[in-house]
Parts: sequence; structure tokens; C-alpha cells
Amino acid sequence: MNLIRHEVSADGSVHTINLASAPGNVIDIAMCTELSEALGEAAASTEAKVLVLAADGKHFSFGASVEEHLPDKAPEMLAALGGVIRSLLTFPYPTVAAVQGSCLGGGLELVLACGIVIADARATLASPEIQLGVIAPAATALLSGRAAEDLLLTGRSVSAEEAKVLGIVNVIAPTGELDETVGTFVERYFVPRSPLSLRLATKAVRDRRQGTLEARLAEAERLYLEELLPTHDGVEGIRAFIDKRPPEWANA
Repeated sequence: MNLIRHEVSADGSVHTINLASAPGNVIDIAMCTELSEALGEAAASTEAKVLVLAADGKHFSFGASVEEHLPDKAPEMLAALGGVIRSLLTFPYPTVAAVQGSCLGGGLELVLACGIVIADARATLASPEIQLGVIAPAATALLSGRAAEDLLLTGRSVSAEEAKVLGIVNVIAPTGELDETVGTFVERYFVPRSPLSLRLATKAVRDRRQGTLEARLAEAERLYLEELLPTHDGVEGIRAFIDKRPPEWANA
């Protein structure tokens, strides 16, 4: 079963990668593997002008697999998702995320790694990891200022409108018109451009902050694996979620 779907427009200018594991589009190691392969194929295209990251169904993603954040799988999961995030951050031409429904946890991290975010008016976005006693390494690296303190420390959900105010969303699509809004945006701003110029402009925009982002991401991943994961509370929330019971924090 394919967990993602990679489509290319007739003229080769638009690559669309869809998370294809509805209804939740849960991001696990297997999906990350497929995403990495598809991103590599799209990046290699010399005719492409824009990548759209979208999702099937009513929701963008319920987030990364909770089960794969237990100690036996967490290092592999973080490496897999971190690899996808880095591929998006270093992607050679513009990236657009199309967000509908719930966009949570690892799903939000994928969106944050894209350059432009277009969200349906009824979309909700959140980084709820703190509710399970863990952190979101990529979101920690990619969010800044008040948005970081707010979303990462409270774990609360925000509407598309509030996410726009926080600088996470660029464009809000009328309810039910996400595909049309993304299509119009892409056709207007990217399809008419030179592929070469778009690549050089993308490189110029991203290179100035790439080193800082990589350092922040690496440190957040280290903090998770070396300081949080070995603790009781670092896995208690995950185990409680799986067992469908309230967590019993030990502050240790």
C-alpha cells in the first residue's frame, strides 16, 4: 500500500506529493521513507517550478505515530522524520503546503518546513506534544518568538486565522476551496517563472538561515534523545496515551 502519492502536471512544472493514508494521514517511519524517495525524485526534476505538499481526506495529518515514539523506535522515527524535514528545508525550488482539517504534531512540522502555507479557513493547527510529556524537535527549530512559546508550551490548537497572525499561514482559502486556491496561487506566482531563476532565488532566500536552522534542529533532536527519552516522564505520556489512561508524572 502506498502511503504517499506523487503526481506531476502535464508540463512538468508542478509536482504534488499527497499524504495518502486517510483519514488521519499518520506519519510513521514507512511514510517518511516514501516521502524521502518522492522528494528526491521531485528535487531531481529540471523542469519543475513548485512542489505542493498536500493530503488526502478531511485532515492534513493527525501527526507522527505515537507508538513509534517509545524508546525502541524513537531514535529511528526522529531520524526518519528529521530527514524529511531537512529535505524540505533544502528543497531546490519553492514549496507550498496545502492544509485542511486537523494539522497536528509531525504534520505541522512538515508544513512548517515548507516555504508557503495555504490553509482552508476551517483548518486547525497544533503542536500538542507537551501534552504527552515530549517535545517536537522540528517545530522547536522552525517556530520562533511568541508563536514558539505559545504553541510548544501550551499544546493548544489555533485556527487558520490565528495561525496567520502568528506568521505560520500565508493564505487562507475559503471553506471547501483549498484545491482551487492552491491551484490559482501556483498558476499565478510560479508556473510563469523561469525554473532556473526560481532555483537561484530559493537558494538565496534559504541559504542565509540554513546553518542556524540545522543547528537548532540538531540540538532539539539531541535534547529529546539524550535528556528527555531516558526519563520516566519522557515516555510516561506516550505509554498513557496508548493505554488510554491519565499519565502519572514523576517529575523525573
